[in-house]
Amino acid sequence: MMSGIFIVVFGAILAATYASLTRAARDGAQTSLRRATNQLARVSEAGIGSGTLRYRAVGRDQAVVDALRRASRRSGARKLSGPTRADTSATTPTLTAALNQLRTPADSGAPIELWSASGQRVGFAGENRLESLKPGSDERKSAAGVSFDGLDTIAPFDTLQVGKLFTDKGHARFWIVIPVMDAGIPIGYIAKRSAIAVNPQTERNLRALVGEAVSIYYHNSDGTGWTTLAGRIASPPLVDSAGGTGRTRPGSGPVVWGENQTVGMPFVVAMEEPLSAVLAGPRSIVRSLGALSLVLLLIGTVVSWRIARRITDPLRTITSAAETIAGGDYETRVPPTGDAELVRLAESFNEMVAEITGGREALEKQTAVANSASRAKSEFLATMSHELRTPLNAIGGYVELLEMELRGPVNDAQRRDLLRIRAAQQHVLGLISAMLDLSRIEAGRVTYDLQPLALDPFLAGLDGLVAPQAATKSFELDYIPVDSSLGVLADRDKLRQVLLNLLSNAIRHTPAGGRITLDAAAIDDDRVAVHVQDTGPGIPESKHEQIFEPFVQLDRSLAHPREGVGLGLSISRDLARGMGGELTVRNQPSGGACFTLTLRRAKVVEGTPPMSFTGEMPAGVHAGTAVDGSPNRVMSLRSTPPSG
Repeated sequence: MMSGIFIVVFGAILAATYASLTRAARDGAQTSLRRATNQLARVSEAGIGSGTLRYRAVGRDQAVVDALRRASRRSGARKLSGPTRADTSATTPTLTAALNQLRTPADSGAPIELWSASGQRVGFAGENRLESLKPGSDERKSAAGVSFDGLDTIAPFDTLQVGKLFTDKGHARFWIVIPVMDAGIPIGYIAKRSAIAVNPQTERNLRALVGEAVSIYYHNSDGTGWTTLAGRIASPPLVDSAGGTGRTRPGSGPVVWGENQTVGMPFVVAMEEPLSAVLAGPRSIVRSLGALSLVLLLIGTVVSWRIARRITDPLRTITSAAETIAGGDYETRVPPTGDAELVRLAESFNEMVAEITGGREALEKQTAVANSASRAKSEFLATMSHELRTPLNAIGGYVELLEMELRGPVNDAQRRDLLRIRAAQQHVLGLISAMLDLSRIEAGRVTYDLQPLALDPFLAGLDGLVAPQAATKSFELDYIPVDSSLGVLADRDKLRQVLLNLLSNAIRHTPAGGRITLDAAAIDDDRVAVHVQDTGPGIPESKHEQIFEPFVQLDRSLAHPREGVGLGLSISRDLARGMGGELTVRNQPSGGACFTLTLRRAKVVEGTPPMSFTGEMPAGVHAGTAVDGSPNRVMSLRSTPPSG
């Protein structure tokens, strides 16, 4: 985990560092290129400016002026309709020498032309290449009538003019033109064809300034005529179609570029550097940082691992000891080794184990005592139940003999007393049966015969057992029929005992004029819920779990007497859980309590006949006669269609 954290942290730092260095390198390269192109443009301007003095000096040379004056007299000072071939006889050695003053070592042999104001070539120096001038159409002529590649127009001003770059035999050329003035009037022009050429030493100086990876170009202001610093023809870079700000050089990829316009000339100085070369520095730095980070990561991982081992080894030992103790071996102890904190932890653990061992021994003794007491209680209950049932059954037998008048006639008062005796005898037998059931459940001697059971006939058949008990109170006891295919997996006798206990409790706690409802519904594909609802006072939420404990009865006081000993709900929940279900209680919004018995769902065969129950009432259910000895009025469950 620590290594993963280190990797994420170092990765984030390297990514941020690379982004920052890349942005700084790109901005720095672009600023450097703009500064360099600005300096080179100023140098080019200065070169042309310094050449202006030489051109003006040649224009004032007497041989040049005389040649132009003679040409003017021969033409009669008229303008030609277009450039014509010159009279080469007018080119004298003196004129040639004057024009050759403009020649430089870089453009040796390049033509230097002398043109009249009417557009007639008066003389030349260097190559006699009249055809290379390529006169233009009448529409392209200037007022002077002279037009050729690289110089669209010649203005009659006393200034040096530079033409556009054009291609001549694979090399870039441009024209330099200056008017020849006589008494303030231009009488002709000196035109020199120059080439882009930089002294090798100058180029080395530029490379040292901007770097070897930088490419230097000249091009016209309109984007044409791209040429290298050595005068070789070049292609322009590709402009990104998306934003229009990026440049890509075929074969080199994206480039960082800068350019500056030369003042007084139609040239633009441009420089570009491959982005890969610009980013080489940041990438090298990031690689170095990455290597350093990897070394630090390895060192940190090793150190963290050693520190973790110093901590985790003792903790692993303590964990293993705890697992051993959890398995029942209470003799295990942890050796107190390591740092002071780990020693204290080991000692505390050993003290805890010693306390657990002592507590376990005390608990075992208490458990043994409790088990002995429970066995004694069970034996006592079994013995007392047996001893009590025998005389109670005898009492019941003698009551029946008296009721049959075998000992003589019985008057009405005596018969009522006999009924009271029978009711008391049945009540005591019910209490004894409940205690026996609880004893058998606690001892684990209860068996369950779980089979699919159709709910509708089963629930409808409960009226024969609950109606006598409900006859003493004037309230409605309704059964809402359920789907005939709805069934549960349960023990028939145990389920009957649970439901009769719930109905009996509802009858006892529902005041006169109230209502008890019995219904059932499927919760999902696996479970079914049976509800017993009443309109009694309800049960406080704080007592919802307490009422399921043995011998617990709410409001058991002289002012609120209750029948039984508080075992019915406890037995019912144990039986529900024994069948794989659950018994819960909740209060209804409208008042009263709702007990819900949840059981596993089972498939049953439709059309099962209703069940009728006979025999002794289960524990906690009392029926027969009223406590005053009067006969019970039978009250059947009303079958009420389900609402909705």
